[in-house]
Amino acid sequence: MNDTSMETKRLRARTAAATCLAAALLAGCAGVPDARQMGQIREDAAEARLAALETRGTPGERGECLSGPLSLAEALEKGLAMNLSLQRETLEREIAAGKIQSAMQNALPSLSATGGYTRLDDELWRENDDGTRTRGRFADRYAAGLRIAQPLFNGHIAAAIRAARLYREWAEARIRDAEEAVRCDVVAAYCRAVLHGHLLQVQVSALETAQRQLDDALVRRREGMASHYDVLRATVEVSNFKAQVLQAQNERDLSFTELFRLIGASPESRVELTDPLPLVKETISFPDALRTALARRADLAVAEYAVRLQREAVRNAVGDYFPAVEIFATESWGNPDPHDASRDEWDDEWTAGLQFSWTLFDGFGRRGAVHQQQAALRQQELALQDAEESVVSTIRQLVLSLQTAEEFAESQSRNLETAREALRLVEVGLREGQNTQVEVMDARRALTTASANYYQSIYDHAMVRVSLLRAMGTLAESPDPSVPVFPAAPEPGPDTEPEPAP
Repeated sequence: MNDTSMETKRLRARTAAATCLAAALLAGCAGVPDARQMGQIREDAAEARLAALETRGTPGERGECLSGPLSLAEALEKGLAMNLSLQRETLEREIAAGKIQSAMQNALPSLSATGGYTRLDDELWRENDDGTRTRGRFADRYAAGLRIAQPLFNGHIAAAIRAARLYREWAEARIRDAEEAVRCDVVAAYCRAVLHGHLLQVQVSALETAQRQLDDALVRRREGMASHYDVLRATVEVSNFKAQVLQAQNERDLSFTELFRLIGASPESRVELTDPLPLVKETISFPDALRTALARRADLAVAEYAVRLQREAVRNAVGDYFPAVEIFATESWGNPDPHDASRDEWDDEWTAGLQFSWTLFDGFGRRGAVHQQQAALRQQELALQDAEESVVSTIRQLVLSLQTAEEFAESQSRNLETAREALRLVEVGLREGQNTQVEVMDARRALTTASANYYQSIYDHAMVRVSLLRAMGTLAESPDPSVPVFPAAPEPGPDTEPEPAP
């Protein structure tokens, strides 16, 4: 072969290699949008989202349009079914299943197939003693083969399988914690909507009363029994209550919008909330609440699993110090003959054996990896300890807050009854000429404030109780948040036998 043909072959090979490299680079660059392209992508997504909001769309896009009565249990059911954050967490089950399957590859046999074609630049010939020539190398080479291997021992099999199973339990704890969070959010939104519904009724009732007072002032003015100031004062009172009604209406609409978002319903839904704000009395001590929280909280279980997962990571890093042993068998086919490279025929050969490998020194790489994993384990242990300390503080605060909220709600209930009676007496006194219209307005404002404070105190108590149930990890286990988790002990009646002394 002359120099020109060899140079031509080299040039073609370089051209082909450059073409392949350029194609690979272009393919990689084409798949990565830059900042300008990403901005255009997000603009298109925004337009598509706005178009979907302007049209009614499918139930999956806009949410179900609800109407009629809606109980708290129904809202919880819809929230657990439609919440996107919870749906994202439930996919951890699929990830955990995949991790378990991946971990099994370290213990199960592997089977691989190989094949290839090689074109050499030239054939090789050798001269024999008798003057003949024998081909020593063929230009075309074909090969195919199978290899099966079974690991017998290495330092990663057991740790990887245990870690995968721990990840599955970690994922379940994460899902339970997400369910608790969704329940807490839905209950809070439902109670908030009920509260603002009551506050709106309070303002509407006050407006109606003020309007009647204005009408009465106008009649009394025509009869000469009221001054022009009384009419003006009543008119201003009606205007003030109208503004408060509008504000209460807006707050109620916002609370319903938030509730519909959490349960995946359409903002155009029109529902009637059937469950009232419950004043559920819990007989619970700090030790009982703390014991329940430390045993049942899902986030503590997540932190505990994280510690155990990190321990397996340490074991996996230590496994690099151990040897790896496997048995293998291969079957290969080739042309030329694998046993005789001078034969232009297909033939096969097999091999089997035991393979042993043991890294004796790797420049302290294994030591550094073990040190990192041990430090990470200490971090996880401290995170678990910190989470437990935080639970202790949170439970103590919530138990005290629950007692205070219950006492405050009861006091506001008594205050509401007092304000109602005061308004009744002042209205009677006005008709009898013993009280003035200003006194009636003051009593009505006091009743409005007392009513709002009463409903706000019931709501605050309910939120503290829900927060306590969430902190104890029992909110997801309670089918009805209005039922006491720790009911009060029944008071002994005349037919109740006293418990024997210990």
